[in-house]
Order: sequence, then structure tokens, then C-alpha cells
Amino acid sequence: MKKDNLKIFSPDLGQRILSVSSKFFLVLLLLFLFVGRVNPGRISGVMGTNVSLIKSAVYFRSLTEDVVSLDASIKNIDFDSDENTTDAFTLNPDDFESYEDYYAALFNMTEAAASESSEAEYDFDSDDEDFEDDGLFEEDVSLKGVKVHVPSYRKMWKAFSENHSEIAGALKLDYIACLLTCFSVLVALVGMYLSFATNKLRKIGYIVMTAGGLLTAASLLLYPVAYNQLAFTMDELETLPQWPAFRILFLVFSVLVVITSVLNIVFVKEEKTEKTAISVSPFQVTYRILALLAFMLLFIPGANPARISEKISRNMSLFTSGFFYKIFTNNLQLAFRRGWVPESIFRQVNISALLTDLGILLCGAGACMSVGNNKLKRYGHFCLLPGSLVFGFAQVGILNAYHKEVAFGNLSRTKPLEPSSIIIYVVLAVIIFAFSLISFIKTPAPEKDEKCHIDAPLQLFLMLLPFLILIFIFSYLPLWGWRYAFFDYEAGGTISMENWVGWKWFAAPFKNEQTRKDIIIVLRNTLAMSGLGILTSWCPMLFAIFLAEIKNNASRRIIQTLTTIPNFISWVLVYAIAFCIFGTEGFVNNLIVKVLHAKDTGTNYLMNGNGIWFKMLLWGMWKGLGWSAIMYIAAISGIDQQLYEAATVDGAGRFQKMWHITLPELIPTYVVLLILSISNILSNGMDQYLVFKNPNNKEAIQVLDLYVYQLSLGAGSGSNNIPFSTVVSMFKSVVSVILLFITNRISKIVRGSSIF
Repeated sequence: MKKDNLKIFSPDLGQRILSVSSKFFLVLLLLFLFVGRVNPGRISGVMGTNVSLIKSAVYFRSLTEDVVSLDASIKNIDFDSDENTTDAFTLNPDDFESYEDYYAALFNMTEAAASESSEAEYDFDSDDEDFEDDGLFEEDVSLKGVKVHVPSYRKMWKAFSENHSEIAGALKLDYIACLLTCFSVLVALVGMYLSFATNKLRKIGYIVMTAGGLLTAASLLLYPVAYNQLAFTMDELETLPQWPAFRILFLVFSVLVVITSVLNIVFVKEEKTEKTAISVSPFQVTYRILALLAFMLLFIPGANPARISEKISRNMSLFTSGFFYKIFTNNLQLAFRRGWVPESIFRQVNISALLTDLGILLCGAGACMSVGNNKLKRYGHFCLLPGSLVFGFAQVGILNAYHKEVAFGNLSRTKPLEPSSIIIYVVLAVIIFAFSLISFIKTPAPEKDEKCHIDAPLQLFLMLLPFLILIFIFSYLPLWGWRYAFFDYEAGGTISMENWVGWKWFAAPFKNEQTRKDIIIVLRNTLAMSGLGILTSWCPMLFAIFLAEIKNNASRRIIQTLTTIPNFISWVLVYAIAFCIFGTEGFVNNLIVKVLHAKDTGTNYLMNGNGIWFKMLLWGMWKGLGWSAIMYIAAISGIDQQLYEAATVDGAGRFQKMWHITLPELIPTYVVLLILSISNILSNGMDQYLVFKNPNNKEAIQVLDLYVYQLSLGAGSGSNNIPFSTVVSMFKSVVSVILLFITNRISKIVRGSSIF
């Protein structure tokens, strides 16, 4: 045996591992820039936890505003100046275009002063969105003459620096540290993309990555200095200094980037025959991924920068904010009617959100076109470049509207929210634009007679992509709701570390005897009904086999249609049908009492709890038999007809063909569906059992899904049941995944084939 065959670790494999490791550590370091809780620039306890490091670097106000606001004497610094005065007694008519605007502004400020003075007498609840004004506010107060001045934070900071020079010096140093850290990571990021090149450029890329990592590590030394300067200040302002503990996290990953980059410099090989060039592929892959990420962010409410007021629903996504103005401002109508805030501000937000949506959709279309040939790539670049500019600059409109909302006053009424997620969209827009421009320059120009073309595998992937996105949004994204299991969450409340309870709700079933009994009963019912369904899962296959043997096409189609239609009938209507048949005055009782005279009075068979498991099984089979057989019918149509012809020549009869040809060909399909049925043994639905439930059968019919529903949303359920119902749902999902892998493994051992 040769020695080469005994080598487990080859030099090429080692180089690839080092290359991937350096890029992986750098990407993690880049992601940390966007996480507010790990921001090393948070050297004061009053600074918000949602302020990320990159936001602190590019937006000085976000880093220092909370500390500056501690000095209440400078909050209204803008309104004391001559150019931004809004005092009703110092208005100058020359500042307005017409006297109509001047009198309108004077009238509005007089009204505002009057409303403030009489607030104790007329104290309306600002949260009452269903308030009916009974015609008292039919004539809206005109806001035409109001000039909304955005407060100049520069002047506020100047006044703060004069009053608290030591604190201001510490904050300036902290800001410089944040700026240097972000710049260093970006330098390393430039080196990472250079490392995708060949020969000397690759080595230069690793050198730049090393320099960026060293600069990042050096910048982390400034945070303790800024903290010490803030902690030992003699100022009376309570800034609550806080040690930058997460600085170590950045330090560890920056050191790992440096080490792996240096090793790459040492072990990287230069091939003299290969030309030195930068590959455009990494840039294309990056802007495709970022365009997809931006598209997903449109549907995530937590990443909606258009939610500049707590009055806007927290479940409002950016997509809805841009395309549906009435839904977006549904909770703000009262504020508009009473003049608490101008509607034009939220019109501006709506237009900016719409531009963001359109820009991101344009970038998504461009990213899809970029997988084609050079001509299609060119069209993709024409979509990516303007799209990124549009949704990037649209964030300025949202930020400007937020400042107008704050400057207008009535903060207790409108409850402004800082659009902290703006920085994410701005960074995405900048990177997509820069990388699209690089790709546009590096991509060869298409030939004149070249036609747009995408390879067949990529065409299939693009056709599948919308469904993958929908699966992610509706199947995987909701898993974020599992966090409710670790908090004492109540409906309508918020999640914070104050209501963190850890594993409390996971231990609840084992501590409470009644809960333990309920879960045992529910699991018994669930496993019994699902088990009966699995034992009878061969019925649709048998039905499909016999249906395929009907030679008359018209009869076969009628039977298939009649057996498939019940699948599209809701369980509420199914119960109505059952009530008409088996109710006290139903068909069965009329037949027994009035025709056969076997009884004096009718019996409501639906109220009887005896044999409820089998009753539910029969109703489920009646409703889903035809629909479940469709897949087997499709499989039968794919069987080679030559097998039947050969069997006919050999003298086989109809039942022999069914037993020796049709059934064996359907077994693989049946096994796949059986594996999926076993994995979903704890998920047997809720609608059927909810409508058929009554006091006589409630103990035997309650399955796991119905139990979770009644815990969280059912009649008489308390809001504290939401965390526990989340735990039960998590348990169900985990068990389903485990059963899927077990049954798949058994199928592979027994049959030699499996799903994956």
C-alpha cells in the first residue's frame, strides 16, 4: 500500500480549511457589528441596548443621545434660538410666505397651549383608538401654517460639551473607538474579497485581512480608556458607567482572523502559469444573498424601520407599511383628527416605505437575472444599481419623518419610536450597489446577437425559489416564537430579561399533578387516533387500485370527483351534515322512529362518547379518502404498460396483475407517505375534534393540537398559558423530527431505500 493512500490530511485540504476559517471568523465579526447587545461602545448604563456598533459609528447621535438627554436643561436648545423659534409671542410674519400661514401657525400654537392648560380637565386616553368624537371634531384643525423644525442635535451637543466637558470627552473617545473598529473590520472585509483572487492579489488580500484584524484588536484598547474617563469624572451627572465586557468577544475573533490570515500568507502557493486577476463570482454571490436577505426583511415586523410610533402595530411589516396606507395608519386616525401629529409625516413614511419595497423587489429581480449569461447579467445590473440606490436613499425619508414627529411635540400622545433598523437597510444598499458596480465593470459586454439565457438547472432553481422563501417565512420564521417558552409572557405584553424564567415552564408538567394527568390523557388520545390512521393508511392505495381498474372513463371520473369533493368541505359543514343525519331530528332517527317505529323518541348519536375514536376515523376517511388517493393514481399512471401486456401474454388475470404489478409499484410511494405519517403522529389536526367535541366526549376526543389551542386561545384560558402551550408545541415538533429520522433509518435498513 502506498504512503499517499495513508494520508488523511493533505496540504491542499489544510489550505482550504485555513482559507474558509479566516473568512468564517471575519463574517462572524462583521455580524457582531449589527448586534446591539454585544456593542463594546456601550460604556454607560443609560445607553440603549438596541444601538449596534455600526450604528454608533455612523450615527453619532444614537451613541450619545441617551447620555445627553440626562441634562434636561438643554433638551429645548433649538427652541431658544432665533432661527428656530416656535414661541407664539415671538413669531415674525416675515418668516412666512403669506399672512394666512402666519395666522394659521399662531392659531395652532394657541390651541396647543390651551389644550395643555386644560389637560387636567379634558384628559382623554390616548390609547383609546375606538373613541367616537360624536361630531365634535368633524372639522379638522388646519396644520397648513405649522413649520416643523427638526431639533439641531449639533447645538444640543455643543451645549452639553460646555456644561459637561469630561463626559463629552469620554463619549468622543468612545465614538472614535467605534468608528475605528468598524473601519478596521471593513478593511479586513476588503482583504477577504481580494483573497478570492489569484497569485499575488490573493496574498495581498490575506495581508490586508491581517492588517484589518490587528487594527480591530488595537481599536478595542480605546473602550476601557473611555470607560475609565467616564467612571472617574467629577461631574454630578449620573451616567452609570458600565464596563465594555463584550470587548473580549471582538478581541477573540479578531485574533483568530489574524492567526488564520498569517497562516494563509505562509502556506499559500503561487502558480506562475496562472494570471493574477480578481474573480467576480464572490461579489455576485454576495449581492445575491444580500438581495434575498433584504427581500425576507420586508416581511419581518421586527425589522420594519417605518414603525416610528408605538401606535403602529408591532406586527406591521415593511411590505404592508408601503403598500397599504390605511392599515399602516389604522391606529393613528385619532391622532390625525385631533391634530396631535400631521398626517403628512406618516404619508412621507408610507412613500419612503413604498420606495424601499420597490427598490428591494427591483434588486431581487436583478439578482435572479444575474445568474444568466452576460446579456442577462447586464439587465440584472441595470436593476440592481438603481434598486439599491432607491431603497437606500428612502431611509433618509423615514429618518427625517421621525425627527419631524419628535419635533412636533405631543410625545406622550404619538409615542415616537426610533427607526433603529434603518442602518441595516443602508448597509445592505451600500454593499449591493458597490458589489453590483464591481460586477458590472468586470463582466464582459454581451455580443450583439447574444440572446438572454439561463441554464436549465438554474431555471428550475429560480422556479423553486419563491416556494422556498414562502416555506422559510411561514414554516421556519415562526420558530422564533419558541422564545415565549422561556419568559413569563402575557398577551399584549413585551419580552425582556425582567420576565425571564428559564426552564420554569418546561418543568411545570412534572411539578403539577393535574397538568401531568391532562398531558397523559391528551397523549393517549393523540397516539390512539393517529395510530388508527396509520393502521388504515393503506385504504387510499387500495381505493386507487380499484378505481384504476374501472374501464369506463365517465364512471371513473364521477367516482373520483365525488370522493375528492369532501376534502374541500370545512369541518364545520361536515358537522352540519353529520347533525342532519345523526341528530335527534336527523335522517336516521326519522327512519327509525317514524318509518320503522322501533323507538318512541330519537337519539342524538353525536352526543354519545362511546367509540369516539372510530367515529373520528370514519369521518376522516370519508373526507380525505379521495384526496389521499390522488398521489397513488398518479403513480399508477406512471407504471410501464408493457408490464401489464407481458402479464396478459403469460395468462395473468386482473387480480394477479393488481397483486404482482400494481401493488409492488405503489409500495415505494406508500412507504414514503407512511414515514411522513409516523413522523406527524402527534400532529393530527384540530378542526375535526373541535367541532365534534361536547361534554360527553371531551375527555376522549381532546388531542394535542386541540389542547394547545385551548391553553392559549380557547374559552376561559388565561394569558399565562401562552408560554406553557409553546412548550407543548416545541415538544411536539422535537418528537416529530426524532420519529422522522428513526422511521427513515428503519426504512433504509429494511428496504435499502429511504427519503434522505
